[in-house]
Amino acid sequence: MLEDMPLGVRLMGRMVAPLLSRAAEGIAEQTRQAADVLEDARLRLAGDESVTRELGEPVQCAPPFSQSSSTMSVNGRSSARVRAQFQVAGPRGGGIATVESVDGEISLLTLDVDGRSIRVGASSSGTSGISGRGRPGRGKKEDNIIEAEIIEKRD
Repeated sequence: MLEDMPLGVRLMGRMVAPLLSRAAEGIAEQTRQAADVLEDARLRLAGDESVTRELGEPVQCAPPFSQSSSTMSVNGRSSARVRAQFQVAGPRGGGIATVESVDGEISLLTLDVDGRSIRVGASSSGTSGISGRGRPGRGKKEDNIIEAEIIEKRD
């Protein structure tokens, strides 16, 4: 395509192509991470006892009507954030769920129903508190290795 163009245009094309490729890879990774976070949020909502008590079963989640994601790199360390809102419905009613995550780990998941906010627990089994997903190969990288040497001091 660039074969008939002047040398300067061809060189510019060769310089820009890797940049565009990296940008596309970054967007694809953010999309995958957002999809993982939304799926995890759906599982947690469906498995939370207070949500099923309020809405009934089965709990169904609509696609997000509001979603944002960002990646920040400071001193070579990257951090990705995802925030989304989507409708949740069951036989007895519905509400709006809000999920926020940092590096693939859900940090906040709430369901607003009739002006009340339900804080959803950490796992799909409905336990309380917010923590990591515990799924290997997803979210945060688990390849950080710390090596320590213990030296005994003898008097």
